Amino acid sequence: MDENAKPWGVFEEIPGKKFFDFPGEVMQNIIVLTDKVAGIKKGIVDKPIVLNIYSHTCPDLTLIDLPGITRIPLAGSDQPNNIEQITRAMAHRYTSDPRTIILCVVSANADLSISDGLQMARELDPKGLRTIGVLTKIDIMDKGTNAKRMLTG
Repeated sequence: MDENAKPWGVFEEIPGKKFFDFPGEVMQNIIVLTDKVAGIKKGIVDKPIVLNIYSHTCPDLTLIDLPGITRIPLAGSDQPNNIEQITRAMAHRYTSDPRTIILCVVSANADLSISDGLQMARELDPKGLRTIGVLTKIDIMDKGTNAKRMLTG
């Protein structure tokens, strides 16, 4: 590959077209394809949108962005009543492969001890060898909450 070549992406759903504008055109197509596949009312569909990125600076890596485990469908959405079963099964299928690195994202304003994602990661990776925890939304933690204690506990 030419080291001066500009990185590009190709969507499986849009064959024959290369996309070079990642923050603009690529992101816009992800939004359009998400609405096309899952509907505009926040549906959950177990059908990936595949974007292949070509660049001499990128590692050969597959990233899968999964929905969080959802217990209750959003009012006014196209989410099915069994959304918890669907999201759990989807997450389990993708994270059960022992070669998969689990990036477990948990909100800092939630109780870590009841995190469904963290519980699943611990079941599938009891020694924590392939799990990376990410604590988000630290900026909206309750006053007096200690993020360091959450991370080390």
